[in-house]
Amino acid sequence: MHGTHSSLWMWRSAVLGCGFTLVVITSVHSTDPKLQIRESKPNVTPLEQPAISSPLIEGLKKKTEAVKVPEGTHEQIAVIEVGSKLLPGMRINSFCLDREGQLLAACGSGPGEIRVFDPDGKLLETWKVPIGPEAINVDEDGSIYVAGSGKLLKLDSHGKILVTKEAPHAKAVKASNAKLREQVVQQMKSRSSAVSSMIPRLENMIKQLKDKDKKLTEQDQKRIVSYERILKQYKLMAKAEEKQKEPTDAQIDAQVAAMSKRKMRVSSLSANEKEIFIACSAIKGYGYDVWRMDKDFSNPSVVVTGLRGCCGQMDVQCCEDGIFVAENSRHRVNHYDRTGKLLKHWGKRDRNGVEGFGSCCNPMNVAVGKEGEVYTAESNLGYIKRYSTDGKYLGFVGKVKLVPGCKNVSIMVSPDGDRVYMMDLTRNHIIVMARKPTATTETSQKKS
Repeated sequence: MHGTHSSLWMWRSAVLGCGFTLVVITSVHSTDPKLQIRESKPNVTPLEQPAISSPLIEGLKKKTEAVKVPEGTHEQIAVIEVGSKLLPGMRINSFCLDREGQLLAACGSGPGEIRVFDPDGKLLETWKVPIGPEAINVDEDGSIYVAGSGKLLKLDSHGKILVTKEAPHAKAVKASNAKLREQVVQQMKSRSSAVSSMIPRLENMIKQLKDKDKKLTEQDQKRIVSYERILKQYKLMAKAEEKQKEPTDAQIDAQVAAMSKRKMRVSSLSANEKEIFIACSAIKGYGYDVWRMDKDFSNPSVVVTGLRGCCGQMDVQCCEDGIFVAENSRHRVNHYDRTGKLLKHWGKRDRNGVEGFGSCCNPMNVAVGKEGEVYTAESNLGYIKRYSTDGKYLGFVGKVKLVPGCKNVSIMVSPDGDRVYMMDLTRNHIIVMARKPTATTETSQKKS
């Protein structure tokens, strides 16, 4: 189970011994848990595994090495330190390129900063903003749009704030506070009922093993011992939860506040000649929506719903051809028109090649080049690829040296396509990829 479903499903696991683990998976919409027995590595228990264990990283490396990575058109030439070495105290959240090719990095949790770098990474300016800037982008006129802390800002090309307005989804979240509270209460109660309902299921599993007509194998006997141990643990958990039959108001308030904060967050923002698009958590449920509005933040409306994303990330980018969304949990890119009508989608899960998308949830981010090509970025793997707007695979751009993990890996492409930039949240820097001389020569020959 990975982060994609953390808000949709709750799971508990316990090591049964003999190389098996009992996993209890429960939907927040149902109190009926599912049981799975999974084979696990011997001599490894949950207590021995850190958040990101060395065996896990090594396993990811082996899987990556098993895939034959083609020669890319670009190579990594530098990194731009956004804050960890130059200006400590604020982490990068997102970035974009302006019309001059300068990088605008949105940093901090509020109040925050927009840090302006030249293409080679020299810090030029720092603009203070009164919000925690979560997403940033620039339109064709050079106006800068920033989203964060439930607000939308419009800045001129020098960083002066021209317009500030409450984001439409934030207003909707506040209006649905009562429903959020109901959802939280239901979720908290379902966790408690899941524990109680597990007890008879475990008892039945033990009974079925003991009632076998044939003689119990050594493996069966070991399973019975393990099941009985887990049953004892669940009975203790159920007894503890009986003492607190209803969640307290303080517990509910804390969960509602956390859920509201998550739903207020803007995952990405994009602007074209006439409109702005933002991607954020759905007001109801656990998916993602795309909102469209005018340049002055008026006339907001939801144009796309039901998107599935991982780790709080859903990337939307617009151009003359419409909007492109990296729906990472479905391993595909979706192409919509401005009204949200799905025109096409492409992509598949692919752990053995590069034309599809690998790892747990990719592509994580997209960008649209000046020639209309769609660039995709894959977290954990660091792959960058090019596709046509109708989904035809055009080639491998390159592999970025990236800290593994499921996370936002925003990418931007220079107007001439010679440079591609990717964000690495973990190291708090932006990676610079440059077109290889041989690729430049080949491109020139094709154009001539």
